[in-house]
Amino acid sequence: MPEIINQMIYTQGLPESMLAEKIAGWENSLPKTIKLAYLPSPGRVKMRLSSVGKNRGELQQNIDSQVEKLKKIIPQYIYSEENEDLGSLIGELLRKNNSTLSTAESCTGGYIAHLITRVAGSSDYYKGSVISYANEIKTKELNVSEKDLEQLGAVSQQVVEQMALGVQQKMNTDYSIATSGVAGPTGGTEQKPVGTVWIAVATPNGVKSKKYLFGKQRAVNIERAAITALGMLRELV
Repeated sequence: MPEIINQMIYTQGLPESMLAEKIAGWENSLPKTIKLAYLPSPGRVKMRLSSVGKNRGELQQNIDSQVEKLKKIIPQYIYSEENEDLGSLIGELLRKNNSTLSTAESCTGGYIAHLITRVAGSSDYYKGSVISYANEIKTKELNVSEKDLEQLGAVSQQVVEQMALGVQQKMNTDYSIATSGVAGPTGGTEQKPVGTVWIAVATPNGVKSKKYLFGKQRAVNIERAAITALGMLRELV
């Protein structure tokens, strides 16, 4: 009976097309005995390396060699070789650093909190969330400037950064995540089309934010935003 080896590589931060372009040279140089499959999902791309042969140890060694080469090409995008769950990985990082986390969610409506709290024991590091869907909650609970909301809109860098800093202070956590965007399918404008999402991560050393342009599907946008937010946090913990 032939031996079959499968190795998963979990990536976040690049869509499939951009990932394939970035690793094209590596993929084209793979031995004929190793096959690569892309398995995309919202916000992530799984890659599966497969090999079939008679000697299991030799097969594993060949795949391990290729994985090490891949790590040198896209080190910042690979988050695991064993566990697809970013929520679990975030928990491990926070525990390791004895750090705490809070969230302030608008367009994601609590989905980030769900990804975090579905992990057993997450109460060790996760304090809670403010689902600030209405502007009134952003100002009253998170100290977001009414002037900024009026002039810049809820989907803006200034507002999402204030949300992150507001919940970080309110819950006294080391880190916080905030999201504000147009999940769709309605509500978009020429300046802020459906799929526009601002994400901010507050750390002990300040706040980092970034704007993303996702697609037109509401459920997919919410999941992509949540996964992307966890990915941003992973790079900063």
